[in-house]
Amino acid sequence: MLVACSTDQGAAGSSFKPASRGVLTVATAFLPAPGFWEGRPPVSGFEAGLAAALARRLGLDRVRVVQVPFTTILRGKLAGADMALSQLTPTKEREKYVNFSTPYLTAPPGILARRGVNAIDVHGLQSLRWVESSASTLTPIVSDRIRPHGKPIIVVDRAQALQVLRAGGADALLLDLPVALGLARAEPERFHVLGQLSGGEGLAAVLPKGSSNSEIVDSAIRALTANGTIGRLTSRWLGKSVGNVPLILTEQ
Repeated sequence: MLVACSTDQGAAGSSFKPASRGVLTVATAFLPAPGFWEGRPPVSGFEAGLAAALARRLGLDRVRVVQVPFTTILRGKLAGADMALSQLTPTKEREKYVNFSTPYLTAPPGILARRGVNAIDVHGLQSLRWVESSASTLTPIVSDRIRPHGKPIIVVDRAQALQVLRAGGADALLLDLPVALGLARAEPERFHVLGQLSGGEGLAAVLPKGSSNSEIVDSAIRALTANGTIGRLTSRWLGKSVGNVPLILTEQ
């Protein structure tokens, strides 16, 4: 898929080495990903906008998007892409296979729930029926901090977890808060963000292990944060700020 974007070379542009001349090739796992990658071709959404802004910053003419399975990205296999933008959280285990950029979004754990499901404290959360993805870094939080009364449903990935939630097989799913906000914004008749938990890290770009582009991408992301671009994309595509989501304490 080719996504046109204007050339606006920033200070970071001269040393970035793209896989294809003049093109920023971006891998992502979930298409569509509400709030992050929307449309056909996927030119709308937070990460789509971030990719376009990075291309301009790096002096490139356009963005090409390729879909790569989530677990494949985590093994550093990006199908020839320069980077992946796929709501990825850095961990030490994942860093064995890929380089992570500086984070572009703060991502505490967020609780995506079916419309009509509510809880105001950890006791309420324990009474909910949970679905978990075995590929998610957030899965241990459900068992270690929430400790639900019923055994959660375990599935492979986020897409399957959302199918369970939509079908009413579970009440809640723990996601990175920006991802939960994007889903709730896209399907307000089905979902809402019930609350957030303390902690969390950030969402970052993935580059191939040992990539010579890592430093320049870090610089570009910091520049887009400083000039307000990332803040504007957050307001446009995620709708609700992190600070407006109730914090539910899990200490007992």
